[in-house]
Amino acid sequence: MVANDDGGFAVAVIRLWLFVLAAQVVFYVLLRMHIRSGQVERLENRWDARHPDQAGNTAARRAFIAKAMVGFNRTLRARLAGLVFVLPTLAVVVIVILVNWQ
Repeated sequence: MVANDDGGFAVAVIRLWLFVLAAQVVFYVLLRMHIRSGQVERLENRWDARHPDQAGNTAARRAFIAKAMVGFNRTLRARLAGLVFVLPTLAVVVIVILVNWQ
């Protein structure tokens, strides 16, 4: 990628940024789904341990899980998933700067 008069370098940088952003979005969605399903699994196990007579997918169990998941997006674990956007972008910027430093 050599800078020239027709803006080829800028187009290449924008294409790289779009590719990285698309990959980050896919990874973020998958990570959020994984973290959320792990939390639901822990809540299901907690319900089953507390209520062995009501094991299975009952309405009370679903209500317990729904109520417990209300504040999940504000937890540290859920917020740390946002680093999926920050860390790779920062790494690419640092690599580009270090490679092109003269």
